[in-house]
Amino acid sequence: FAASCCIITGSLLSAGYLLLEFNVVDLLQVLYLGGFGFVLAVLDTPWLRTIKAVMDAKTVVGKYMQFVTRVTFRGVTLIFLSSALFMTMWDNLKGGLYNFLAVVLCLFPTLVGFGSVVIGLLKSQKLDKARRQLQGDIEGCFNRFAVSSRGPTGGLTMDEFNMMTKNNGSFNFEKLDLKLIFNALISNPSWRGQLASTNQTQGGYSSVDHEFRLSKQDLVEWVNNGMVFL
Repeated sequence: FAASCCIITGSLLSAGYLLLEFNVVDLLQVLYLGGFGFVLAVLDTPWLRTIKAVMDAKTVVGKYMQFVTRVTFRGVTLIFLSSALFMTMWDNLKGGLYNFLAVVLCLFPTLVGFGSVVIGLLKSQKLDKARRQLQGDIEGCFNRFAVSSRGPTGGLTMDEFNMMTKNNGSFNFEKLDLKLIFNALISNPSWRGQLASTNQTQGGYSSVDHEFRLSKQDLVEWVNNGMVFL
């Protein structure tokens, strides 16, 4: 969230300077960068998560820009935004103070971006190792661990998925990791489930405890296909 705020701050600062200079082309570029920074800030905001406007914004982002909901690609996006913003500020904003702000406001998001990419790749590698352990008997594993919702139309909860990977290769995932995994593996986009829960909940608030299920088809496709990036 702090890295996204750095992008937004740098974009607003540059926009004000470029507006006074009547530099329309670069002004449009920094507004574009600031818009993307705002999108990332909405996804990572630590406040007002249950407010309808914030949840609706996350739903739209998950629907149209799902790649930024994954740790790895969010890191790549931060690296791109901070690099582009730095070049724009360094080339167009004159003065030592502006150069200093360009370094400060863009270095931190770049470091966060590289860190996110590394973390995302490590988590993806761990998930891929768990996938390989399930290749021998995925049908049997699903039938054994899908206790709460059996049958072809049933699915695994996060706890059941974690129990399955524990018993097949001793891979244990944290709650946050499980949310990332389900977000990547469920073929039915999460925004559909969020919209449904929003419409069914009084006052337009979506249930934060709503738990999605990984269907048998999604599980089989994941195990039989290649590596998935979180």
